[in-house]
Amino acid sequence: MCCSSAEPRKIPAAPGRGWGIGGLRLPSPFLLAPMAGVTDRPFRAMAIAEGAALTYSEMASAAALSHRGKKTIRLLSHHGENVPFAVQLFGKLPSELAEAARIATLEHGASLIDINMACPARKVLRSGHGAALLSQPSLCLGLCESVARAVDVPLTVKCRPGLAPPEGGREPQVYELAKGLESAGVRAVALHPRYASQGFRGQADWSLVKGLSERVGITVIGSGDIDSPESALLRLKDSGASLVMLGRAVRGRPWLFGQCLDLLGEGSYSEPTLSQRLGHALRHARLEHDELGPRAVFPLRSILPWYIKGLPGASGFRDRICHEADFGRQLDIVTEAFERAMRAGDGDGAEGDMGAQGARTGPSGHMARGGANGGERDGEGAS
Repeated sequence: MCCSSAEPRKIPAAPGRGWGIGGLRLPSPFLLAPMAGVTDRPFRAMAIAEGAALTYSEMASAAALSHRGKKTIRLLSHHGENVPFAVQLFGKLPSELAEAARIATLEHGASLIDINMACPARKVLRSGHGAALLSQPSLCLGLCESVARAVDVPLTVKCRPGLAPPEGGREPQVYELAKGLESAGVRAVALHPRYASQGFRGQADWSLVKGLSERVGITVIGSGDIDSPESALLRLKDSGASLVMLGRAVRGRPWLFGQCLDLLGEGSYSEPTLSQRLGHALRHARLEHDELGPRAVFPLRSILPWYIKGLPGASGFRDRICHEADFGRQLDIVTEAFERAMRAGDGDGAEGDMGAQGARTGPSGHMARGGANGGERDGEGAS
């Protein structure tokens, strides 16, 4: 059931009113998180093939887009994608954000606009963008009101609970802010439940997602530390979030979306074989080459090591990939890594014996087949 991207994936029936954001209907509750430097068109294609219900652009500058900067416009390309496409913008001037949103929707077909109020990167905070906006609630509301008036698609906000944990028993900044965002025309809030000062350290506190969902009437999306189908379904069950984002854990594991769908719809899922994992790696590499031509060797120095993580000798293969300037030889190296693991019957589950690590019980007592595959923390990346 996992990894058969050549066949249409079976989507479970939606409960009640179904899944969606504002008037935008979605086929499942599993979204690909926006990640700067990661969620380019090839990465999104890999996620879509495995069942991602909604994908996001990399974080795009509203200032650059409002002036039609060529590099920023390229971030909005989504030709051939058959699921809704969201554009995530960062900015702090209402007029620029509104104009950028109009360009993204009217000229580039964005199905949804997201404003980034989550990025904890120092350079972003110093410039007053990302999570820094949380310290200026009136500005946050003004930005959202301007964008909501400018476009006819749903507007969402991705944010942190606040800049730092509150003192004296006070509530997180996001609780009060979210009520205003709802009135300003925002249709969903995506919360990564770590404070900006934490970056990606420590564990995501999903009780903050639950607290938010109890205080607003709009859709709440949860994001953070979702690295397995079990964790995705657990968060949907216990946090009050209607939708969840999968982020960093999908790097080198696009099949995670299909596994989440299988566990939701059928109560179990399987891990990919080594040959299937190799197929995913090669397909991703070729999509990058189709997009970038010979320049694809540069992003592939980061991408291909995601896929060989956990294989015997992965460190040495990673070094070879990172020093290789020829696309074909990069593919040869990653193929060699998997073929060596197949001969050894090693890696995260041997070829043809993916159940050797035993069955695990998912939420509600469902059985998950196969072993875990070393996920990383979910998050915005630099967004």
